[in-house]
Amino acid sequence: MTYKSKLNVFVFKSIIIFFLVISLTQGFFFLIPAPVEAATLQELANNISKLSTDEQNLLEEVVAAETQIAQKEREIRNYQEKLDNFEVELEDLYVKSTQLEKNMSAIKAKIQESAVKAYKYGSDNAAKLIISARSLNEIATVLYIYRRMIRENNSLLEELKNEKEIYEMTFRKSEDTKKRISELKDQIVKEKDTLTVYLEEKKNLLSQVKSEKSKFMNLLAEIKQRINQIQPPGLVLVGEWDMVATAYFSGGGGINGNSITAIGLRTKKGIVAVDPKIIPLGTKLYIPGYGEALAADTGGWIKGNRIDLVFDSLEECYRYGRRKIKVYLVQK
Repeated sequence: MTYKSKLNVFVFKSIIIFFLVISLTQGFFFLIPAPVEAATLQELANNISKLSTDEQNLLEEVVAAETQIAQKEREIRNYQEKLDNFEVELEDLYVKSTQLEKNMSAIKAKIQESAVKAYKYGSDNAAKLIISARSLNEIATVLYIYRRMIRENNSLLEELKNEKEIYEMTFRKSEDTKKRISELKDQIVKEKDTLTVYLEEKKNLLSQVKSEKSKFMNLLAEIKQRINQIQPPGLVLVGEWDMVATAYFSGGGGINGNSITAIGLRTKKGIVAVDPKIIPLGTKLYIPGYGEALAADTGGWIKGNRIDLVFDSLEECYRYGRRKIKVYLVQK
């Protein structure tokens, strides 16, 4: 055989071995069942009790969040009313300020007109008034009236100016207050939105807790119903496993290769092999159609939810075969 032929044979054998290893590995993992946990009545009751506490706490948080949201909504409405009132107030102030501006413009125009006339005709008028006056008192009176008229116009103008400044200051303060209230309202709206998100999360959690609690309660009721239907005399059943059961012959050397179990007992009917991680060795069990049993043995293939029942004859083992069963925990 040439070197090339030998190389081809080696490669072919390597490929065959590789696929065999892959197949065996996949088959090994496929045959190992997934571990399951027992559902004991006490564990279920504890879970239901814990979920009831969680449900109550979540319910209180939901009520508290709803109360806070309602309070935030009231604050938002209150701030909005204030903002609406400020809008009306600012509109009134704006109208008054505009009217004052018009009044000031009119008075300014009148004073300017009087000043022009006084400049143009003041000397002649004053001379005529003085000439026509019968006495010094009349002259003094005319001059007093003339000066008083000018002072009153100036005083009215100053008063209007001051009043306008007051309105403008009030307007600015109102604008600042409106802005501050608007910012407070925006802040409350954000707080309300945050609370709304928080409330939805709590409601979702509450719904999950209620669903989980309902599931546990239904499971508890189902187990109790099954126990009532198969209740053996003299035993109190307090838990349940879903298992895949097989059988082995007590006279065949036991699952460990001899007639002695993992805890030192002789194999006989009533002895079962289990995964100690699922069912501790020494646990008393009841299996419908099989009877009372003791978890006393182990095996390399007995992993997870697998259980192997001892029978006294090979015929019973063949007849039993492989099946899915309920295994019940017996109260000590």
